[in-house]
Amino acid sequence: MNAEPVPEQKSGRPRIGEDPAPTGDTSTALAATLRGAMHIAFLVLPVVGAVRAITADGVPAPLAILCAVVLAVIYLLGSQRALRRGDAGRADTTDLLLPSAPWVLALTAAWMATTFVSPSFVWIAFTLFFLVLFALGPVGGPLALALVTLWAIVSPVLGRDEALLGVGEILGPLIGAVFSLVAHAVYRRLLRETDRSRVLVTQLRAAQAELADSERRKGVAEERQRLASDIHDSLAQGLNSIVMLSRSAGAAHPSAAEEFSRIERTARENLADARGLVRDLADRAPRTTLEQALREVIARVEALGGPTRWELRVDGTPIELAPEQVETLHRAAQSLVANVQRHAEAQRCVLTLAWWPDRVSLDVVDDGRGFDPSAVGWAAGGAATGDAARTAPAARSADALAAGPAVGAPAPARAEGGDGLRLLRARMDRAGGTVTIDSTPGEGTAVGLSLPLRDQEARP
Repeated sequence: MNAEPVPEQKSGRPRIGEDPAPTGDTSTALAATLRGAMHIAFLVLPVVGAVRAITADGVPAPLAILCAVVLAVIYLLGSQRALRRGDAGRADTTDLLLPSAPWVLALTAAWMATTFVSPSFVWIAFTLFFLVLFALGPVGGPLALALVTLWAIVSPVLGRDEALLGVGEILGPLIGAVFSLVAHAVYRRLLRETDRSRVLVTQLRAAQAELADSERRKGVAEERQRLASDIHDSLAQGLNSIVMLSRSAGAAHPSAAEEFSRIERTARENLADARGLVRDLADRAPRTTLEQALREVIARVEALGGPTRWELRVDGTPIELAPEQVETLHRAAQSLVANVQRHAEAQRCVLTLAWWPDRVSLDVVDDGRGFDPSAVGWAAGGAATGDAARTAPAARSADALAAGPAVGAPAPARAEGGDGLRLLRARMDRAGGTVTIDSTPGEGTAVGLSLPLRDQEARP
């Protein structure tokens, strides 16, 4: 008979991130006490019964010892196979979950047989009171208890000539049976309360996890807002000042107007980047689907003008993603589209969003200048690992860009352009995704992003 400890809730409100303390110490201690008492009883009472049978009733020693040994062996074999109490709600049927009802019935039958050998074995009934109640359920237990009690009362007179029973021979088993019934009812109530406490602790842990995640998201949003404010108040304002100063200096020094114009143009480009960063930081994850977010990215870049034609393709059946997953691919697409716009000199760029059973992938393929990935510290073949990540964006580039090859002379690899790719890989790594890059100078670039789906079954 074994009982599994269950969590116990301490007094006081637990802090966020702190697991509630184990609950169920009371029931565990009571089960251990009861289990120990039964073990001791089945070691002591058969021995006492055998000794009294030999000394008081004149039973041959081998027979009395055999009776005691049989009872002890049956009990020990059954208790070694005792089941652990696991699922909540089972207290209503099998409290301590003894191995099986047949085992208890076999032990009871063996005990009844020993009482024919000697009435001294009757006192083992006090341990059987608990066993039948715990093992046979709320209906069979009390019925078996009544049978054991009746047998304990009448068995001493079965082998005697007189059929008179003493008051002690009647009251002893009756009082023991009533006590066992009350103790069993109290213990069952305690187990049910423990089951309820276990469910409450599980719900509390789930609520704590949800609250901790909510606080984490709130903290991230506040930090993003702080960074956006700092960039706006410092970097963006400084670049705006450079634009104004360079314009004034160009007007005051016509001979250096071209140089000041270049300074102003560069400052304006960086100011636009800073303002875009502020806007991206101030906006949390997109409140739309991933496809809608990608169409917004394309709409923004098309509004800026330029020779590149943009296209979004969607393959497969869309699946609802977690907000952080939408944000990851949204920000990655923004970065890749910005790179194509600024550096690729492409005539066409195709974004392909593909939905797979276990992942979502986004390929960004352009027919621009291309570059050497190794020149920016990117290993050949990209950073992807595993079959799921090897979606081979380059293999799809020929179909996606059927309009023709790149136009214009190849440009040398941009060794200074690796920071964006490293940040992209870090972003995807944090989300558990992968990045592959396939590019050759003069032959365009294909970037493949793959993000595994998770917890979709539990999402509404």
